[in-house]
Amino acid sequence: MSAIKIETTQNVFIEYNLAGLGERILAFALDLLIMILYIWAVLFIVSKSRMIKMLDTTSLYILLFIFLYFPISVYSLVQEVFFNGQTIGKRVLGIKVITTRGKQPSLTQYMVRWLFRIIDIWSNFGIIGIAVAASNPYHQRVGDLAAGTCLIKLKSRTELSKQLIIPEFHQLYEPKYTQVVLLSDTDINLVKEALMTYKKYQNQEILETFAKKIKEVLQINTPDKDEKFLNRIVKDYTYLTSKED
Repeated sequence: MSAIKIETTQNVFIEYNLAGLGERILAFALDLLIMILYIWAVLFIVSKSRMIKMLDTTSLYILLFIFLYFPISVYSLVQEVFFNGQTIGKRVLGIKVITTRGKQPSLTQYMVRWLFRIIDIWSNFGIIGIAVAASNPYHQRVGDLAAGTCLIKLKSRTELSKQLIIPEFHQLYEPKYTQVVLLSDTDINLVKEALMTYKKYQNQEILETFAKKIKEVLQINTPDKDEKFLNRIVKDYTYLTSKED
């Protein structure tokens, strides 16, 4: 499965799987369904409104442009810009747009992707977009190639727990670092990501970075090696938070 590395705010690289062609198509289908429902709702309101029937042809066209054509045209652009690279369909499928360097796309890049939808999707029923995406390793359509973007899968907490075995606790288990409750789910998920990345690439620097930060935040001083320390942090956090639940 194709993947891309993303640099976090802690200057640590985490690997994400790229969204597949099927996921892209399904996300688009969901967005298309939403657009169709919106069109139906607007046309239904227009057909039932007495005021609308009193308008002349020019005024009606202007009204339809404002409330129908324009919102549908900028649907994907507006959502990707304001929803961090996601439309409703992408959010449901758990995928988002990033640059091929793992950064947040600029407004220009979002606009390039949006403009190329004419070539990728609307002018040929999506044939060109599908053919191009199927023929390159990053599954990029023409708009992505022009903008330097791609789509990644966002790993949910459930997906992470499937990849990292949830520890089974003995009845007499005692957490070593009770202060881990000061951390958040996001913090622990990042630690899990770091451990998985280390296991795959044997990058000791990623463990050192996270271990140092955790020790500073929780004021921990331990001779344990970084991998053992971080695994214990995850185990203690899972145990203590499960007790709270």
